[in-house]
Amino acid sequence: MENIALQTTGLKGETEPAQVRRVQLLWGGILAATAASISAAQAVDVRNRDRTPREITINHSDGRSETIKVGAGQIIANICTDCVVLTGTTSIEAKGDATVKIERGEVSIDGKR
Repeated sequence: MENIALQTTGLKGETEPAQVRRVQLLWGGILAATAASISAAQAVDVRNRDRTPREITINHSDGRSETIKVGAGQIIANICTDCVVLTGTTSIEAKGDATVKIERGEVSIDGKR
């Protein structure tokens, strides 16, 4: 007597175990892509539109503070999820998927990505 499960075919002549593996791989890919897009979508970027490097201070919502240099024309992705970005003369509160721009040495919100 032959194994009936191996003779059962679905799409394009695949056996059930092959279909199950295909569905598992598909769901795994969908979940990985969704997780990546959710984590990347909720982070603040900084874009230096000036022709000179600028130094900014980032005050994170958890109390940490760091100073970083942003090169001329450089974009730094995912600097924080909720923070205050400061230059020598201006500061801006940023959260979520905002982009902070630096122009003429001042910071402001550029908009959503």
